[in-house]
Amino acid sequence: MAVYKYLDYYIAGVEHVVKGYLQDVVVIYKQSNNWNAVSAERFRSNDATFNEIKEAVKFATHEDDLKQAVERLRKRGIKIEEVKEN
Repeated sequence: MAVYKYLDYYIAGVEHVVKGYLQDVVVIYKQSNNWNAVSAERFRSNDATFNEIKEAVKFATHEDDLKQAVERLRKRGIKIEEVKEN
């Protein structure tokens, strides 16, 4: 599964029981010493670019939907990096 990063925010799909499908898309961020995960549908931000990213990915129901949304955002010039496992 892919995890994407924009500034200090991480975007990830929560896997469904059915392989390849997503139960939800979450935004993960650090606040003080705590990591928080909030559904992309419910997350609020004052950053216009991040709101554009959130709107593009929040209803992804399949891993491919999420990848395609990120690719469309990259084509529009938004820099989103894919986080690689070490």
